[in-house]
Amino acid sequence: MSNVRKRAMEAVLEAAEQDIEETFQENKISDRDSEEADEAVFDVAILYAYRVFVRICEQQGIPADVQLFAELSADLAEEMEADGDQE
Repeated sequence: MSNVRKRAMEAVLEAAEQDIEETFQENKISDRDSEEADEAVFDVAILYAYRVFVRICEQQGIPADVQLFAELSADLAEEMEADGDQE
């Protein structure tokens, strides 16, 4: 991974961490090992993935299709699950 990509990823992760902390505070989540905490982290991760998808689409001059994002995400999740089952 190039230095630029690595720095960009680190910036995104830092921003996500701040959003996760804010979500924990807003929802009064104190147990980081709880199901509620897991769901909060998942929600932030999906939101960030969607934001990246939208920005890439905008930069490429194509419409950001929410349904397409959902379908591709589900397909990827199924592939990852299948790969995990094979290991």
